[in-house]
Amino acid sequence: MNFLENFFFGNVDPQLRAVRPGSRADKLRIYITDHLPETETALPEEQRGALDKILDAQGELDTITELDSFIVGFRLGAAFTYDTFVNTDTPHRDLTEKL
Repeated sequence: MNFLENFFFGNVDPQLRAVRPGSRADKLRIYITDHLPETETALPEEQRGALDKILDAQGELDTITELDSFIVGFRLGAAFTYDTFVNTDTPHRDLTEKL
């Protein structure tokens, strides 16, 4: 199956990725996971709800940002492909072209 067929049948999932063990992202994830419980217990009960709302909002913002990056990256790739294979504008003309 080619890429477009896989895409059509739902076999392309750009979000299906895993953080590399030991990477900066993995270390940050571990730091957050390790420190969030102690932060939550250090807060008074009424502020824990506010922290949950902030974390939920950050998660939603991350999703919006990831979507934007995906769209911009896709557009840049499409523009690159267009200029590479379709656009024939160049600063100089090919000597084999007719005037």
